[in-house]
Parts: sequence; structure tokens; C-alpha cells
Amino acid sequence: MKKFYIRLLIVILCIGFCIFFGVDLATRGVERIQGPMASDAAIVRPWQPAVKQQDTKTNVPTPKPTAPSTMKEEKAKEQVEPPEPKAEISKASGINRLGNKIGELLQILAFHTIKLFVALFDTIT
Repeated sequence: MKKFYIRLLIVILCIGFCIFFGVDLATRGVERIQGPMASDAAIVRPWQPAVKQQDTKTNVPTPKPTAPSTMKEEKAKEQVEPPEPKAEISKASGINRLGNKIGELLQILAFHTIKLFVALFDTIT
């Protein structure tokens, strides 16, 4: 009975590691394609009222007006170049068909690999 629980613990740890490793790989892949994900703190939800600085009564000195030349420099810094548009790939391109076939092959391979591991765990337990 003791061997069974040790094997079960090892199997659970391996499955947990595989799940978390897969989630990490998927997150990195999404960030690589779409850019870094925003955290919850950075997201402004429209239903939450914004915090007003006038409500707080602190002794903060008022900022002095800046010269017109520095305002132009600040505006130039704020302007960000738009990202490059993504290239359109037609459905009939050879690369697209090759990618689809490779994806189908990987799906079949993953299906049979999972089936193999399930059969292996069934024989262990």
C-alpha cells in the first residue's frame, strides 16, 4: 500500500509540473506574438470612478508653467510611432498549407501521446 501512495504522489507531481509548464509556455507564446500582457492594476475599468487629486488635501506645490519650447519637446516625446501592420497571408499560399499540415500532424501526435500516457498510468495503478 505504501508503494501505491508513493507512485500516486510522483504521478500527481509530474502531472502538476506538466500543466504549469504548459501554461508558462503558452503565456510566453502569446506574449511573443501579441506583446506583453497588461496586469490587472494597469487596466482601468469604466465602471470604477477615477480618483480625484482635488479631494485629497495635501500640501503639494502647484507646478510652474513650462516654456513653449519645452512643451513642444514633451509633445514630440509623447508621440509614439504606430506599429507596423501585419503581413496578410492568403489562404492559398504554400506556407499556409504547410503550416496547417504540420499543425494537424502535431495534433495527431499529441492525441496518441496522451493516449500512451493514459495507458501507461493505467498499468501502474
